[in-house]
Amino acid sequence: MPDGIDEIRRVVTVFRELRDGITTDGRTKLKSPSGTLSTAEAISVVTGGLALAAHFGDGVLRAGDVAAGILGAVVRDPAADRVVWREYLETVVRERDGWADFYRACREVSG
Repeated sequence: MPDGIDEIRRVVTVFRELRDGITTDGRTKLKSPSGTLSTAEAISVVTGGLALAAHFGDGVLRAGDVAAGILGAVVRDPAADRVVWREYLETVVRERDGWADFYRACREVSG
């Protein structure tokens, strides 16, 4: 039974990688966005996603529930941060095994 833990792990991974400027496996260097991507912001993204899942979904946290929150946390400067976010989606998220639903949800809200 899905419990949403995978989405929480994904949020934590995205925040950590973008904040550190490198993927978890150390293979890909990343540009970091202008925002801080703090632990509090990650918690806010997850709680916002849980609220969406509870009120508009089936109660299970899914990629679509956290995608807009991540976009809002990462893209603070519309010009520079949007480039960072798109590059991260295309070079890291799209290629990551098991993240296809997350990639689709993030692309959908990114426009």
